[in-house]
Amino acid sequence: MTDLERYVGQVLDEKYRLERLLGRGGMGAVYLATHMGTDRYVALKLIAPQFMRNQEFVERFKREARAAGRLRHPNVVDVTDFGFSGDGNDRVAYLVMEYLDGCTLSDVLAEENRLPLYWVVDILEQVCSAVHEAHQQGILHRDLKPDNIWLEPNGLGGYRVKVLDFGIAKIAEAAAPTTMGSEEAPAVIQPTVAAIPALEAATLINPVTSMPAGDDEGVTQMMANTEEHTRMFESPRHTAGAIRATVVPDTAAAGLTRVGSILGTPLYMSPEQCRGERLDARSDVYSIGVIAYQMLTGAPPFTGDTANVIRSHNEVQPGPVRLANKKIPKRVSRMVMSALEKEADKRPQTAIAFAHAMRANADGLGALYRRAFALYSEYFPKFLKLSIVAHIPVIIVTGLAIAYRFTEPKMGMGMKLSLGIPLALLQIVSGFVSGSIISGVTAIIVTQLAVAPMKPVQLRAAAGVLRRRWKPFLKTGLNVVLRMAIGFVLLIIPMVIVQVRYLLWGPVVLMEGLQGKAALKRARSLASRSWRTMILVLLIQFCVPAIVGAIIGGLLGLNSTGPHAHSWSIKITSQLSELLNIFVLPLLAIVPALLYLKMRQFGGETVTDVMEQLQDSEPSKSLWQQRMRTRLTVTPQTRTPV
Repeated sequence: MTDLERYVGQVLDEKYRLERLLGRGGMGAVYLATHMGTDRYVALKLIAPQFMRNQEFVERFKREARAAGRLRHPNVVDVTDFGFSGDGNDRVAYLVMEYLDGCTLSDVLAEENRLPLYWVVDILEQVCSAVHEAHQQGILHRDLKPDNIWLEPNGLGGYRVKVLDFGIAKIAEAAAPTTMGSEEAPAVIQPTVAAIPALEAATLINPVTSMPAGDDEGVTQMMANTEEHTRMFESPRHTAGAIRATVVPDTAAAGLTRVGSILGTPLYMSPEQCRGERLDARSDVYSIGVIAYQMLTGAPPFTGDTANVIRSHNEVQPGPVRLANKKIPKRVSRMVMSALEKEADKRPQTAIAFAHAMRANADGLGALYRRAFALYSEYFPKFLKLSIVAHIPVIIVTGLAIAYRFTEPKMGMGMKLSLGIPLALLQIVSGFVSGSIISGVTAIIVTQLAVAPMKPVQLRAAAGVLRRRWKPFLKTGLNVVLRMAIGFVLLIIPMVIVQVRYLLWGPVVLMEGLQGKAALKRARSLASRSWRTMILVLLIQFCVPAIVGAIIGGLLGLNSTGPHAHSWSIKITSQLSELLNIFVLPLLAIVPALLYLKMRQFGGETVTDVMEQLQDSEPSKSLWQQRMRTRLTVTPQTRTPV
């Protein structure tokens, strides 16, 4: 029986009975344990007794355990307790976490090699959400890798991602001096660029044992121990004490075996982490980029021995994702490569920004229109009511136009001009007003559904935002119309360019509080993130009404060129057919609203800041809505990650 196995069957602090060994690593082992008070399974990480002689480690363990316990997020494994048990040389530290079924991302990659893009984006969104929450709490992970990403079955055929071992890498830094046999050594032991040549011929050092780099058998066993460091929640079907080591017979796996034995996992470490510099949130973003690269291509960007991997992180540009996987869109490849920039300032600045940008780049135009049709069908009564109310001016002007058609044959030329020209202008103005109202309110509704999907859709609340901002909305809208008119006078192409540039002006005014030139500049900036997408959307926006009009005209005989083409009945029917926009305009208005959100995602922006606009417009808030917006946090202030 090993030293770790002897703890099986023992009870720690009269609370946790250790049932069986799940895995072991350099700092200790993980056990399946039973909480004596509730008879509930938990995963208990036991820190080996030798680390307890280092007071710095003990203090850091307390600090990082509290930090990990403070994290409350659906994608972070819950740390429920920590403490110390025993005395003297047998004193141990332990960390208690929720017990999970499922497997690690490393297990999945060992069998699947590459993952489909939609799966990669979904995993990244959940991982980035967890990491971003930790960063908001002032906590860096420092050891993000597939072994620390757990996929837990959700009972519906899917999974929920859980990120493991927050704070463990930092605790390990304090443990390193003890394992090296010198309590006076620095708390952070990192290989610098200058030390790389020495490392090439040096010994690969494991936190517990050391052996020559050429000792393949020893390194393989070391890797098994290292991998099991984070495999803390084995399925109950395995026998007690069993250890599963992922074996991937390729170059990447060989590199993982060698590199995994020193300082965490350098395969996934940022350049600044390899250099031993002070880290911030962008270091974790780099690690996430490496994981994304591996999921899409089948291997990390750099492999080999420790020295080569560290040098590559600092000096070598990784090969583009599309070089290894031609199926990946260019824009997705560019986004992953941006997370792997050597300079932190050139990467996405937050994990959540990277996730949003990946989603926006992965979803094509088809996904946007599928979403638009889904929203239109799901909330059709709301959109229809909005459209009918907004079309009241159009309905009134249409009635006047029909009356004019009836009396037109009896009028002289002067009377026709004096009535016809103002009537035509009224039709243009009423159409502009109706379209603007529908576009504005729809943008608010769609944004609300993106930010707060549980909040009931209320036309009055959305109209409240438009009512409070009708002046800047009208002013900016007239500015756009004037620019389009000037473009039309010059040539058709300049008019189209104006429309493409300023297609998103409505959501910008209403959701961001800008107006005039500032709003137009912002709309142009958003559009510039993907001109191709903007142009395609504008073409579709033009084509859909034209196609619908042609179909309706053909059914009603409005396209007739015979002797009755100018009869009063056809003229009246043609006027009434314009009211079909009551059904078409809401669908067309949903698309720019979704496009606005997509363009924000392209730039790594979130939409949470626009929530204030929606909240301010509500005359009253129900208690349950207030409670859904309230989150419990131990540290309300935002701290700098350490």
